[in-house]
Amino acid sequence: MVRFLSSALVEAYALVRVALDRRTPRRAAALVLVAVAYLLVPTDLLPDVIPVLGWGDDLLLGVLVRQGVAGVVPDDVLAEHRAAARERVWVAAGVVLSILALSIVAVAWRLGWL
Repeated sequence: MVRFLSSALVEAYALVRVALDRRTPRRAAALVLVAVAYLLVPTDLLPDVIPVLGWGDDLLLGVLVRQGVAGVVPDDVLAEHRAAARERVWVAAGVVLSILALSIVAVAWRLGWL
């Protein structure tokens, strides 16, 4: 499970790096940035508080975006950013954990627990 999460985190971080690269076609960069915005906005198609399904739509979106970007971005650009993401995976983990913590606080506040 840790290996899966680590590789998913590396891949997500690499996609963000690819989106910010000038060699990436604009439509691929826009696709990644729209997906990131969707993931960061607390209102989802399927709310994250629903067990399994809540994160399922986010996971599906990530897989579809990855496939879409891989189809239009040169392989050497993807490889370069994957290697850089592997070296800095803990930076990405810190960002993800921070976002997750903020999401939990937002849900608790919304439910009136805070």
